[in-house]
Amino acid sequence: MAFSISFQRLFHHKPWTDAVDRVSAGGDNGFNIRFQMLEADLDTIGARFDDVTNSLNSLAQGVELERAVNVAPVLTSVGTPGWDVSSPGSARKQAGAASASGAVPVALPPGGRITAFRALGNNTGAGVLRLDLMRQDLDGQGQTPIVRILVPGQAADRPFDESKSPSGGGGIDVIDAESSYFVLARLSGASAADNVFLTGFQILYRAR
Repeated sequence: MAFSISFQRLFHHKPWTDAVDRVSAGGDNGFNIRFQMLEADLDTIGARFDDVTNSLNSLAQGVELERAVNVAPVLTSVGTPGWDVSSPGSARKQAGAASASGAVPVALPPGGRITAFRALGNNTGAGVLRLDLMRQDLDGQGQTPIVRILVPGQAADRPFDESKSPSGGGGIDVIDAESSYFVLARLSGASAADNVFLTGFQILYRAR
C-alpha cells in the first residue's frame, strides 16, 4: 500500500532590519499576511496528522494478532475415577486406576479464531489419552469437539508436547459468544502402574 502524505510550507520569512523597516498591517509583507500564512501552515500540518492517523487505523483494522490462553490442568472429575490434582500444576492418574476423566473450563474472547490446541504431559504405559477442546451452548446443550489430540501410551517415560489445529470447516474455529469452552481429558485402557500425567494446555487464537 502506497501513501502520499506531504507538507509544503507556505510561510517564508523576510528578515527585517532595525531602524529601517516600518511595521505594516497590510501589504505583501504586512503582519496580517504573515500570520495568515502561518495559520495556513498550521492547518495543513493538522490535516496531515489526520491523514496519518486514518492510514494507520486502516492498516490496524486488517491486522490479526495471534494470542495464547494457558490453562492449568485443574480437572474436575467427570464420572469415576477422576484425575488426582492434589499436586499443584499437574493432573495425574490415580494410583491403581485404569482410567481417568475430567474437565477444566477455558475463557476465550468472542470473535477470535482458534488456530491450535496444545497439550503437554506424559503417557507411559498401555493407555490412550483423548484430549478434546470442546464447545457447548450456554444452555448446556450441543457439545461439539473443536480439536482432538490422541496420545498413545509409550513404553518408557517420554514427555509429550502435542499441538493440533481445528478441522472440519463450518466456522468451527470461530469463538462463539453464545458458547462456553472447556478441555475434556480422558484416559482409557491403562494399567495400574502406568505413569500418566498432564502438565498444561494452551489454546492459540487470532483476534483483531
